[in-house]
Amino acid sequence: MSETVKPTIAALRAWLKTCPLIADEQEATGAAFRIAGLEEESTAFSIEDSPGDPIITEYISGWEMAKNYLFLSRREYSEMDAVNIQNSGFFEQLTEWVMRQDARHNLPDLSACGGNKTPTGIAVTNSGYIVTNSAGSCKMQLQMRLTYYMPK
Repeated sequence: MSETVKPTIAALRAWLKTCPLIADEQEATGAAFRIAGLEEESTAFSIEDSPGDPIITEYISGWEMAKNYLFLSRREYSEMDAVNIQNSGFFEQLTEWVMRQDARHNLPDLSACGGNKTPTGIAVTNSGYIVTNSAGSCKMQLQMRLTYYMPK
């Protein structure tokens, strides 16, 4: 029987679900957290692949690799400053949480992702911003980069 290999995007989603901000919002609103599929609900989350060169450095023994991702969120939107400040605050706090986890080396578990991948870091490469807005909701995104070592 062959071992099931989990994609790195699934490991990243599982890791992000441990963030208290996301967990609290999911509990309060029932927000779904999908891979590559943001729902039209007022609050929902998605993680998607983003283009980028996967190889940072090649070594004799393996590669330092990178995967770029978009964390997307559908959120309530209004002309009222309070709602927009709350949305901005969510992404600011999420950025800080990611930075603290990286500093503590509390990184996504890649052990089930095949290839003996060892995470080396995670970073926010572009903080949260509104991509689109329509009546009552907006789509916001934050860009992240997961780095890992993969032996040959």
